Amino acid sequence: MPTAPAAAKVATLVEPPLVAARSADAPAPLRLLLLTDTSILAPGGSERFLRNLAARLPGDRYRITIVQLSQTVRAWSDVALPGAIENVSIRSLPIAACYGYSGLRALHCLAKLLQRERFDIVQSQHEKSDLFNALLPRRAGAIHVSNRRDMGFNKTARLRWLSRFLNHRFDRVVAPSQQILAALRDSEDIAPGRMVWIPNGVDTERFRPAADRDRAAVRASLGLGLETVAFGCLARLTEVKCHADLVQAFAVLRESVPDVRLVLLGGGPLQRDIAAQVAELGLDGCVSFLGDRPDVEQLLSALDVSVLASSTEGMSNAILESMACGLPMIATSVGGNIQLVQDQASGLLVPPRDPAALAAAMLVLARSAATRVQMGACARRRVEREFSLDAMVHAYDRMYANLAGRT
Repeated sequence: MPTAPAAAKVATLVEPPLVAARSADAPAPLRLLLLTDTSILAPGGSERFLRNLAARLPGDRYRITIVQLSQTVRAWSDVALPGAIENVSIRSLPIAACYGYSGLRALHCLAKLLQRERFDIVQSQHEKSDLFNALLPRRAGAIHVSNRRDMGFNKTARLRWLSRFLNHRFDRVVAPSQQILAALRDSEDIAPGRMVWIPNGVDTERFRPAADRDRAAVRASLGLGLETVAFGCLARLTEVKCHADLVQAFAVLRESVPDVRLVLLGGGPLQRDIAAQVAELGLDGCVSFLGDRPDVEQLLSALDVSVLASSTEGMSNAILESMACGLPMIATSVGGNIQLVQDQASGLLVPPRDPAALAAAMLVLARSAATRVQMGACARRRVEREFSLDAMVHAYDRMYANLAGRT
């Protein structure tokens, strides 16, 4: 497991090798700096988004540096980024808090990095990175972009006020769902003309329905019977994902349909609490904790229904990946979920924090294999049509080119 130095300084983890010389009349590649609070190698949706973006932007037109304000964690098998892409370098700048010594030193290091490398575009995601991006000194011709990945549930009142005060420092604010942009307009007074909507995209080649033989093999490895209806949840075990509501709903479901299983994909700080709830409800043997897995696409394809009980969402990669695997989706009607899940067509929407409504929706799909197949096919078609990874990367490429005057 590679780790970054403990000292708060920019430490290159991966240096790109030399690239072939360009023709004299070709424009210089755009220098893109991507700032993120978390390790790009982590298994979360925001990290997966950044990996996909950096890996797929045209290598002949971009030189990309990723600075993460955290230690590096172990890589997953779906990560082809470190050391594998010649135009991408990854650097680590771990900090404890923005307002402490390590934060001030990190800001100083970033300012020196910008001065030395003269980036054309600086894009940040998450709270610490956004704050640093807003405070960095400006250079003529450089563009600063804030990429908002969620509804801001982590922001304190002070941080909201500070964001509102500093938002004028960003040339553009981009988000994956229109609900996020609407919230930013209302809570942070960002003018609509400075906001851009670019929905998340999913790799429809990696995430796709499995062949019957492969699906049967994975189900057997999970101990799922031929007639068992398997519900799965792809989400970190954190408070906002509301696994307790899901487990409670599943317990109600089992009273009507005994041959069901719940598969939880993802680790997190609440795993002990959720495991205790499972035991208290007598669900041991019916609920599987699989933790963080690199083969999530195979596991999803072995399920029958995907469920997300979150109290807040930006635009969930878990929903997109589930839909791409041909699964009907049950999700709470919050944030970008409303854009992704077409109620009664590709899945079912339920109110947040309502285990009874969640259990009723699960019962509908548990009792009807035909409905599951129909909704799953609809979900797959919609992802292919509207939420491909290529479309997402192309939209960012177009935005960068417009902002840099390359069109």
